[in-house]
Amino acid sequence: MADSDQLTNRPNWTSTGCWIIGLTFTYLFLTGDTPEELGRHAAIGVGSTMIVGIGIEGMKNWRSLLRPDALAFLALYFLTFFEFLSRQPEVNQMTSNTAIHQACLLALLAFGSMAIARHLAPAPPGFLTSIVRQPIPARMLFFVFALCFFFGIFYMLLAVNFNVIEMIDQMMGPRFTQSWGRGRYGDWKALLNQVGDVITLVPPLGGLILARRERYNPFAILVVLLGVIFCLFQAVAGGTRNVLATYLITFLVGYGLNISRKRRLEFGIICCAAAGGFFAASPVMLSTRTIGLKEYLTTMLTTNQRAPSIVLPNDDTSFFVDLDLVNIAQLTTVFPSLHGFLGLEVPYLATVAPVPRAIWPDKPSGLSLSMEDALGVGEEMTVSATFIGEAYMAGGAFGVILAGCFFGMLTGWWGRLAGFVTSEFGFLIYASGFLAIAISMRSLYVLTTTALPTIGAVCLTLIFSLIARNPELELGLALPTKK
Repeated sequence: MADSDQLTNRPNWTSTGCWIIGLTFTYLFLTGDTPEELGRHAAIGVGSTMIVGIGIEGMKNWRSLLRPDALAFLALYFLTFFEFLSRQPEVNQMTSNTAIHQACLLALLAFGSMAIARHLAPAPPGFLTSIVRQPIPARMLFFVFALCFFFGIFYMLLAVNFNVIEMIDQMMGPRFTQSWGRGRYGDWKALLNQVGDVITLVPPLGGLILARRERYNPFAILVVLLGVIFCLFQAVAGGTRNVLATYLITFLVGYGLNISRKRRLEFGIICCAAAGGFFAASPVMLSTRTIGLKEYLTTMLTTNQRAPSIVLPNDDTSFFVDLDLVNIAQLTTVFPSLHGFLGLEVPYLATVAPVPRAIWPDKPSGLSLSMEDALGVGEEMTVSATFIGEAYMAGGAFGVILAGCFFGMLTGWWGRLAGFVTSEFGFLIYASGFLAIAISMRSLYVLTTTALPTIGAVCLTLIFSLIARNPELELGLALPTKK
């Protein structure tokens, strides 16, 4: 554990009071002549509230900024309101004042219910608090890093007959053209893609190891650096910004939870570099989704011009995320006036998502009414509306409040686990949970699937703690660490 500053694992009621007051005032004074103005005023109100609410806790202990509830607030704000801080004139042709006002209200309800419900989280179970205290030798942490990296890319290597150059070349191609894409394997081989999800443990493991790099020799540090860089490259080449964001976040959480006092400045610099890198990569990733990173770079090098981008026409003056708030607004115009609420169908689909189709061939493939069909955009587009839009499709404003309470309690529950963490593997388990939390803000359907690597981290901790207690089981793991 870090040399000082115990992890702050419980939210502050003063902070929550600021959240409620700020959100209430934002709603009461929410005005604007156009949907764009309404969105911008809501973005300023919620953003100011978030800065004050999180800032109060950060002033008490900076490590509270690494709590899962703080991450959830930041992720949800980025997905719903952040882009409205810049110009979004096209929004005025996409929705109405009434609809965007309703969407802002739903978002405020989500933030408020999360802020309150995080205080209602139960204590973590005893077996979990015991696991995160299990001491593990540094060499085993490196071994787990290598194991996760290998199995994380194994399904890609298998698809290209272990030709690394071909693998990288395909990674730089357009989305969904890779030979290892989901659906390219049949039957039990399809499970390889899910096994590959363990690569999401590589960034937090890398952060943990690099934060205590004095325990490892230069070769181990180089391997870890290359592994983390590969993950970031894979995310950029894939054009999926939420994956890049979660990789960066889990790396920073793993690094920040484990640093000593003397490396705080270093951590701050890395955080700034990560934020700058993400915002610099975002427009590139939008441009490469359809043409691929290789074609994009070729165009840049041969013509010294940007390749065609899929961002909205005003991309020179605005920052584009996904216009999730607009999608939520459009959903309020069709539910329940044109379509009835979907009820428990939504959480049921999210619950069964991790079950492999090889085990359950008749597993539901989607909702009876998809978001794309409800909004009439067709199969050629994928629409996202955060968990707010999905919860609204399930049960209206009441569904949004329930979902907000669920995520508030989930983040509060996971945050309480921090108070019991005393080992590197404990930090890994804790940091890996941030992946599921961050991505589930975008869609609750992926919560159960992205939680699988965290469950895997728990299993690995149990296995390697058993090995640590029984040296004869180490099987000659002479791994590159310093004595």
